[in-house]
Order: sequence, then C-alpha cells, then structure tokens
Amino acid sequence: MEQIEKFTVEFFKNLKCDVSSEGDVLIVENVSKGFEDLFGRPSPYRLSFVSGVEGSEFVGKGSRMMEAMRKFLEGAGEMTLLRIDFDVDPDAEIKKRLNLRNCEVGSLKKGYRNNFFARFSFVTSFNYLNESERLLSEIYVHEGKVVEGDLDGYKTVDGERLVVDKEKVKKGYDVARGFLGELVKEKQEVLGEVLKKRIDVEVKRIEQHYDRQLGELGGDLNLKLTKMKELENDLKFADVDKVEILNKRLERVRRELVKVGDDDAVKRILKEREFTIRDAMQKFSLNIDRKLVNTTVIYYPIYSFRLHLQESGVTDKNVGRFLEMNYDPLTKVFSKLECEGCGNPVVNLSLCAGGHVTCGDCLESCGECGKKFCVKCLNRSCISCGRKLCRDCAVMCRGCGKYVCGAHVRVDCVSGDERCVSCLRACLRCHGMAQERYFGEAADGSKVCMKCLGAEKRGEVLGKGFG
Repeated sequence: MEQIEKFTVEFFKNLKCDVSSEGDVLIVENVSKGFEDLFGRPSPYRLSFVSGVEGSEFVGKGSRMMEAMRKFLEGAGEMTLLRIDFDVDPDAEIKKRLNLRNCEVGSLKKGYRNNFFARFSFVTSFNYLNESERLLSEIYVHEGKVVEGDLDGYKTVDGERLVVDKEKVKKGYDVARGFLGELVKEKQEVLGEVLKKRIDVEVKRIEQHYDRQLGELGGDLNLKLTKMKELENDLKFADVDKVEILNKRLERVRRELVKVGDDDAVKRILKEREFTIRDAMQKFSLNIDRKLVNTTVIYYPIYSFRLHLQESGVTDKNVGRFLEMNYDPLTKVFSKLECEGCGNPVVNLSLCAGGHVTCGDCLESCGECGKKFCVKCLNRSCISCGRKLCRDCAVMCRGCGKYVCGAHVRVDCVSGDERCVSCLRACLRCHGMAQERYFGEAADGSKVCMKCLGAEKRGEVLGKGFG
C-alpha cells in the first residue's frame, strides 16, 4: 500500500496539482481537466489508502482511481483543444499604455487573430530489476521552440473546432521529444550509475566462480599422476575394509586427470561464463520507455487595434494619424511605438502637426506659425535669423535657393520675384529692393535701380522735346 500511496502522490504532483495531507487523507486540488474528464468527477479529491475512511475515495489495486491513473498514463496521445479566455477592453488597454500629451483617440476599431502553441504531455518509464519509476513531463512548444509554459492563473475553456495545421503540430512534437531526452537525462544518469555499480559487483562474483572452475580444471598434471600412483600402491597393500574407499578416490583422480587435457571442457566453462555475464547485464539494465499521453493545442486571441489620433479639440476626421497596434494578453506585450524623429521608444506620445508620432524631446515650434512639429518636419531654417521653419512657412529664395522666413523675404521691385534680403540691395532713390543686375548708373553718378534709371531717362527725353 505504501507503493500505491507514493505512486499516487508522485502522479498528481507531476500533473502540477496541489497536494496536501489531512490526517490519513490525501487532498488533491487543481487537477487538469483532461484527468477530470477521464475520472468522471471534478476535483478536489479526498483520497485514502485504507478502506472505510469516511468522506474519502479509496485508492488501492483495482480501485476506480487507480484505473483512471493507469488509463491516463497509457493514453493514446489524443489531441485536445483549449482556449485561454481573455476579455480585453480596448479603450482601457490603450489608455493604460498610451500617455497622450497633445492629442486624443478619435476612433478605435478592434480585431483579433488566434495565436497557437502546443503542450505535449509525456510519461517516461524507467524500468530496472523489479522496479519501475514514472515521470510525467509537460513541454510547451511555440513556433518550433520550447518555451516556458504554465496555464496556472489563466481561465481556460474547451476550444472550438478549428483547422489545426497537423504538420506544424508534428514538427512541434519532434522538438518536444528531443527536449524530453535532455529533460530526463539527469534521472537516467543517476539510475545508470547505481545499476553500473551493482552489475560490476555481480560480474565480479560470476567471474570468480568460473575462474575457480577453470582453476580446478587446469590443475598440475604431474601432481595428479603422482597422486594416482600413490593410491594404486596403497591398494596393493590395503586392508579389505579400505579398498572401496581407495577405489573411489582413485576413480576421482582419474576423472580429474582426464579433464586436465580436455579442451572441450574449457570451452564449455568459458561459454557458460559468457552467457551468465550477459544474462546478468540484461537483468541489471535500465529500460526507458517514452510515451506521448496527450497533445493539447492551446490558442488565444492577439488583439489588433486601428486607432485614429488627432490633435486635441480637432473634429476633422481627415486630420491626424492612423496607427496599427497589436496586444498580446498572454505576454502583456503591446506593439512598441518608436519616435519617428529619433527612433527611441515613445512613453509620452505626441503628435506633430505633420502627423508623425514623436516623443516630447523631438517636438518643437515653428518660428513662423508656432505649430508643433517633429525634427523631420522642422528641417528648414532661415538663413538670416536662424529660426526653424515648417514646410509651409519656409520660403525658398529663387536666387540662392536657400530658405528664409517671412520677415526676411522681399519682392524684387524690378522683376517681381521673391528674394531673400541677402540677394537684394536697396535703391537709394526709390528705396525699393532689387537684384544687383537690375542696377545702373544715374546721371549724378549714383547707382539706382532700373525703374528709377528708366524714369530718369524718360524725363530727359521729355525735357528736350518741350525745350
């Protein structure tokens, strides 16, 4: 009965159940649904190993519980489906993880896709001499890799019928089986070392036994011949009552003498020794049996969010930025948002006037309009005052091709083109500004713009005509 109790405790501990004692009663809680279905009753279980204990389930040879444990361990590796039941409020998750500074969520749409991983339950039996030890292992595989897995603390329900990629499950099984070999390696080495010591003792005993037989078989021939002659002489002079005894001795010596030179006898002893050693090694060998008990395909939703960010107070749905984000409720990992200015992770999210997601460090005001922009958008500056400018406020000089702000741009009074103040000079007569090439020498020797020079020449012509 002690063996049954030990087996039962180890069985439920390997199933990751909560096992405790209350007097002579073993209390088992949080049993896997697979075993509950097999046993036909939900946990907790109150188990006793002595019949007649009130309020408990008796566990012994042929009992209902023993049969259930046996069937579970000898299962055919059936596949079951489990779903982790998550209930996610998208609004709450977004608010929890996004610290919005100058913007707000205008609209939000939620979708999901199922993420799958598999749990392979193995029973490894270590059989040696007349003993057997069993180890239950649960190995989780996701995307072809063994992962840490534990469904404790998660609400699981029976999964719906889904199309499962059996080839992918098969590859996962191969990965799990390979990992299982490493998992039981330590146990295998410990048992192997114990058995090796025992078999070394047994082989040594067998060798000593047959060495004695070979020693007897290969005794000194001369010694035996001398002994035979002595007995023959003794017979010649022996009393009647001693003849029979001496004859028996003589016959034994003669048989031994025959064996000394008998090669067949040596071969027979050596063959017996080899067989006995081989039989002993087989007897003390460790047999390991690995059996897949169950494959559980577990799935759960990975949520996708499509949200529209807009400046606070703005109602125009066409203004702002759309973002696609994913949330894994199992790992509690949200899609990482990176600042589109510096590339660092965004904790406090801001939206620049150009629609880029930025951190606070990468947001600056345009020196002209005052709107907030990221470093990508605010990449122009006035060559005259150095103020940073957005795309709409920066004016390109058609002369030098450089950008200026509104305060440092003028209209060429001759051509009508916009130019920066660096590309123009002032006319001393009309005080307008024009490019250098539009200046000429007036009658008084001063340089004036073409407009003023033209007016001067028109005046001279008119004066001569009326004179």
